[in-house]
Amino acid sequence: MRRTDPRWLIVSLANFLLWWLTGLLNHHIAGLAVHVYLGGLLVAYGALRLDPRSGFTATVLTALFVDSLEPVPFGTSLFLFTLIHGVVLYGRHRFPREGTVFALVVALLANLFLVIALSFLLVGAGPRPSSAWLRIFADLFVSQLAIVCVGPWFIALQDRTMELAKIHPETGRPVAR
Repeated sequence: MRRTDPRWLIVSLANFLLWWLTGLLNHHIAGLAVHVYLGGLLVAYGALRLDPRSGFTATVLTALFVDSLEPVPFGTSLFLFTLIHGVVLYGRHRFPREGTVFALVVALLANLFLVIALSFLLVGAGPRPSSAWLRIFADLFVSQLAIVCVGPWFIALQDRTMELAKIHPETGRPVAR
């Protein structure tokens, strides 16, 4: 392991970039009354490819960043992201975690859980919670479609960044060329 291990920083910065691009997308499609949420994609790479310490650090920083920008009580994303990170970390040794397809499946399932959990936590406070569910399902459909479209690029971005930094994502050791 290197003396200074930048894996958590690389993943966190990539997550910040994706969240910023998602905010731009949501701004541009606001007239369509649709909201894209890509929280599951923010957790997948750190939980699948990094060691537990670096992955947890990247997940916590990402969750705090998301909490600071989303209209949720502070700590909600932190709790949900670390919960998903822990579940994925617990079961990741049973699956081929290096592949993009499995990372997409994990991101889709994590995003499904996040949207449903956030909906149950936040919709009940509205004046007519039963009328919001159709919009939530439309947002969920668009978000899942966005993950399928953007996910391979985002995972490849993180893999390529690790290659450019000459770091193996799981061990933190320098990669010889």
